[in-house]
Amino acid sequence: MAGKFAGYGGRLGLVLLCTVLMLVFALFGPVDHDEGQYVGAVAMMRHGLPYRDFAYLQTPLQPLLFAPLAWLAEGWLFLTLRVTNALLATGATACVWLAAKRAGASDRGAVIAAIALFSSHALLFAGSVARNDALPLLLTTAGLAAFLDVVGNSRRHWTAVLAGVLLGAAASAKISYGLPAAAVGLFAMLHWRSLGARAVCALAVGGALGGLPTLWLALLAPDAAWFGVMDYSLKAPIEWRTLNGQAFMFDWPLSLARLLRYLAQGCGLIALVAVLLVATRRRTATERLLDMMIVAGLFAAWLPRPIYVQYLGPLLPALFVRFALLTDASFWRAHFLGRALIAVGVIAGVAQSVITTGPNIWGQISPVLAITDDAHALSDIAAAARISGTIATLSPERAVDASLPIDRRFVTGPFLMRTRHVLTADQARAFHATTSATLVADLNAAPPAAILVGGEAQASLAYPHGLDAPLVEWAQTNRYRAVALPSGLSRVFLRPTKTEE
Repeated sequence: MAGKFAGYGGRLGLVLLCTVLMLVFALFGPVDHDEGQYVGAVAMMRHGLPYRDFAYLQTPLQPLLFAPLAWLAEGWLFLTLRVTNALLATGATACVWLAAKRAGASDRGAVIAAIALFSSHALLFAGSVARNDALPLLLTTAGLAAFLDVVGNSRRHWTAVLAGVLLGAAASAKISYGLPAAAVGLFAMLHWRSLGARAVCALAVGGALGGLPTLWLALLAPDAAWFGVMDYSLKAPIEWRTLNGQAFMFDWPLSLARLLRYLAQGCGLIALVAVLLVATRRRTATERLLDMMIVAGLFAAWLPRPIYVQYLGPLLPALFVRFALLTDASFWRAHFLGRALIAVGVIAGVAQSVITTGPNIWGQISPVLAITDDAHALSDIAAAARISGTIATLSPERAVDASLPIDRRFVTGPFLMRTRHVLTADQARAFHATTSATLVADLNAAPPAAILVGGEAQASLAYPHGLDAPLVEWAQTNRYRAVALPSGLSRVFLRPTKTEE
């Protein structure tokens, strides 16, 4: 009995340690410019719905699910969303341990699976930023754990419904997670005799329920939803990289090198090679399920261009659970080389986060708190100037905690602004968005109260003076008054009052 409680205590201690580490990375991690569109979308839930009332470039579950935070954490939303993602990432780690146990792994193998996921750069990145990676990762790991319970006992029909809901919801949070969810559905259909028709139907019903948020909002604004979920990702990255002379980033040799690089930032590459080495062996039903999900996850990681570390999310849960089943072999259990490989993978995964976050921790500099302080200062400046209206910015994460709302035309941050031919002017207006082609006309038609710049100042071939430059030029032309913010990283341009005009 004492040993049992000691085991529980050890696992609880590991979860607490992971949680603390994840919160530290979230507090001190650098700002990723992708964060703005997700933070901005949650803030915009105070004023409407994705697609219908503002542009959104993913499936819509995250802003819908996080909408209460827009009110509960008003003034501290950016930090709250980072903390939320840190907790979700820790939850995904716990669910991978549970899935490995249900798949038949030993206690040691399940712990290895959990550590492998937690230490991967993909997981650490997902949990340290306010993007949309941690939520679907948690939903997928939880859905996998639930479905493995169904594979072990086909009479658990309500568990099959739950698995379907979780996997369908993962796709409603990020479209690429639809591929491993589809692999589960295909496995269920191929094994309907052993699972039972009722369990398969229950899984399908759950999957449909999980997909309802996307279906509902797509019916409200079909053209905007299709563009946000499908067209944007197929067209905009190609246009942007081509404009900047980087079309080579879509070539398959470089894409393969990038995929292998990100897999090597953790135990992913080690686990994938280990799984490939046993691919021809006879497999159990559970192993076939995991292998199908791994193949689907590889496709999900491979299809987007250019490839980034966050695209590994759909692959890693099934991969590490499958790896857990292999680690009881003597090579991984007793052989020094096997243990050393796992240790190297863990170190390689953590290294990137330590390199990027370590200087901020050492210097006690929190980028997210600095940005929040700027937003609060902006509120004070606007109140003193008696200015009301909206904030136009290509960095919504820098403005969501100010008292003035974000101009909905800019809620996607830089991602629609930098497009040139992806949307027509009529489409942009219909989708409540601004592009580089419509910027001046849109600002002239409805001038914002303030224009916040600083987050998109870096030069590129397409925008030699930075993407913020057209906003700065328009503000100066229209006699907006520039005010520096405390961090020194951002400036706000305030609409001139009548006396200043």
